[in-house]
Order: sequence, then structure tokens, then C-alpha cells
Amino acid sequence: MITRLTEEQCTAKLSRILASSAKVTTLLQAIRTLDRGALKRGITCRPCAGTNQQDKMGYYDGTYKRVVLCCDNLRSAEQVEETLVHELVHAFDASRKGTFSSICHLIACGEVRASALGQCHAIRPEHKRRQCILRDAIQSTHVHCGDAAAKIVEQVYEKCRKDDAPLYTSSP
Repeated sequence: MITRLTEEQCTAKLSRILASSAKVTTLLQAIRTLDRGALKRGITCRPCAGTNQQDKMGYYDGTYKRVVLCCDNLRSAEQVEETLVHELVHAFDASRKGTFSSICHLIACGEVRASALGQCHAIRPEHKRRQCILRDAIQSTHVHCGDAAAKIVEQVYEKCRKDDAPLYTSSP
């Protein structure tokens, strides 16, 4: 049986992560620098069952300026942190300008970055990390861009995987 977090457990883990994670702190500071209102409704844990987000671990809602962590799909503090980092990368990307040949290229790049800096960051060796990033980015991009997702993700992969802003100083 898979133990999923309650809203209260998720919120407690989120509070600890917000107080202790250097990655999260860096992302939040960078987001605030670019757009103070990008997260005006904050970061919350809530169940997503029965919503159009029910299969997700979390999401950045650019319309309502918030990150929602789907507690009913999370099982550990590690998953909470990885999901939060993933969604904060989306919030950061939404706050900065970029040039892409299509909206699908923009989406694909964001998914590559979010996966590379989030849930796939610690996977080794490198070819397995690449597989993780590609799998997740293609799956997420497919929702918006259909069957072209795999090709588009491959087109942006190298450039976007190397873009680790704002977490590391080696960023382009």
C-alpha cells in the first residue's frame, strides 16, 4: 500500500523545506527579483483528486500566481522538495523573457529545465539522467503539443538542460 501525504503532513514538510532548502531559497529570491507578484498567492498543499490536476504531483498556476503541491500524490519530504523545485523553475521561467520559435518550444524548454533541476537532478549515470529528463519532458510537453512533443524536446534539450539559472553561476 502506498502511503500518501495528508494536507497537514505535506504542509509541515513544505514549511521545513522552505526554511532549510538552499535550492528553494535561491529560486524564490530569483522569482521575487524578476516579478514580485509571480507567487502572490503563495505555495500550498492540497488534494488534487477530482480536479484536472489529479494525476500531477504539483503545478505552477500562472493565472492565479501560485504553486500547488498535490499532497495526495506525494509520499515523502524528498518528493515534496523535488516537486517544489520543479514548479518553482516553471514560475521562474514564466517571469523571464526568452526567444523560442513556438510556444511548444517554450513549453518543452521549461519541462527540460524543470526535470533537470527537479526530480531528475540526482540520477546517475548521465545517460539515465538524460532518459529521466527526456521521458518527463516529453510526457509533459505532449499534453500541450501532441505528437510533435518528442521532436521538439530533442530540439531544445541541449540548450535548455544547460540552462540552470538561477541555481548555479555557470548559467548562460
